[in-house]
Amino acid sequence: MTEFSSLFVVSVISVLAPLLAYVIPKRIIPETVLLVVMGMLAGPYVLGFIELSDSIKLLTELGLAFLFLLAGYEIEVKELKGKRGKAALIGWLATFAIAFTMALIIPNTSGYIEQFALAIAFSATALGTLIPILKERGLIKTNVGLDVLAHGTFGELGPILAMALLLSVRSPWETVLILALFFAVSIVMAIIPVKARAAGSKLVELIHLKSETTAQTTVRVTVMVMVSLVLLAYVFDLDVVLGAFAAGFIIRIANPAGREELEQKLDGLAFGFLIPLFFITSGASINVGAVLEAPFALILVVFGLLAARAVPVYFSTYFTEDAESYTSRDRLTVALYSTTSLPIIVAVTHVATETGTMGPRVASILIAGGALSVLLMPLLASISYKAADAHPIDRMSERLRRFRSSRPVQNTNAAKRKIRKR
Repeated sequence: MTEFSSLFVVSVISVLAPLLAYVIPKRIIPETVLLVVMGMLAGPYVLGFIELSDSIKLLTELGLAFLFLLAGYEIEVKELKGKRGKAALIGWLATFAIAFTMALIIPNTSGYIEQFALAIAFSATALGTLIPILKERGLIKTNVGLDVLAHGTFGELGPILAMALLLSVRSPWETVLILALFFAVSIVMAIIPVKARAAGSKLVELIHLKSETTAQTTVRVTVMVMVSLVLLAYVFDLDVVLGAFAAGFIIRIANPAGREELEQKLDGLAFGFLIPLFFITSGASINVGAVLEAPFALILVVFGLLAARAVPVYFSTYFTEDAESYTSRDRLTVALYSTTSLPIIVAVTHVATETGTMGPRVASILIAGGALSVLLMPLLASISYKAADAHPIDRMSERLRRFRSSRPVQNTNAAKRKIRKR
């Protein structure tokens, strides 16, 4: 009965959050932030309305899997092969180097596993969280939006691979071998539907034919692929986000042009309940007392994200597509959006706390910092966009020029004669 009570509270919050986000003036607070904050208030550390039982945790894992499934589905391979993708890759590598350097100088870390976990957390971008925000603001098809998607792709793919390689308790060669096997199976699963579609397979036609009936075959096939790769990741002792992300990528390869009806159904299934549940329970897992005891640490997390992620992304935009047409506004907007992070932070803190290399206090502060980045970074990006449009420096220069030109010009010789008479 406790599980259904918790689910009832989760369902109420999932309804209230978007309504509150809509009525707040200028919609400055994203729905995701409200889900996390309301989950934190309803969680076991404050009001105790939500109990994080094993059943709730299983649904949370499923919500996390769907979030990364949709993130993997949004990847445009052709965009990653060009200058935009190369710039984003260089930006992420620089980010990870800065983040790891920062992790090395942080005092009281419990070893290299926690240092790697901190570096991964500071190098992440919440692509799945950003996509709805970019769509709402009409940026998704612009150069700025495409750059954010490219940086977001590597900001999720890079940390996912780093988690598998650096947070594993196995030896390095065993980890590499297991990853190679996982990717080999994933490649085979990606090739099969492409070959079947090219051969005009009757099975593929039947799947699409039954997709609009009660069978909902395309949705069921997508879920089957996701669960299969998540299970494979679990068998190989990898994180579920790697399997879910690979599943989304495979589904996109099978439908390179996309299928609007499938996307709508997946959005309804994922954003209707499972993804909100993930964010709510992520908030419920935050130890509010630990965060309030160390507000300075929370501020450091936000500034750490800016230093490690925003700065390299800003400079990497000088090497992207149409870089010569970019303004400082565009570069700053891409950098701030790319600093938005939360799901990877939740995932990496989960792995680190499960292995006992990170305490719940540090994990709570990191998750709270990630939630704060979801609030601040899109807001700052919006403000910087408008402020840059106003050209404040140019306006100040113009006012100064007008002031100087309006001052009366004294006749130097007349002034000298006045001085002599005195």
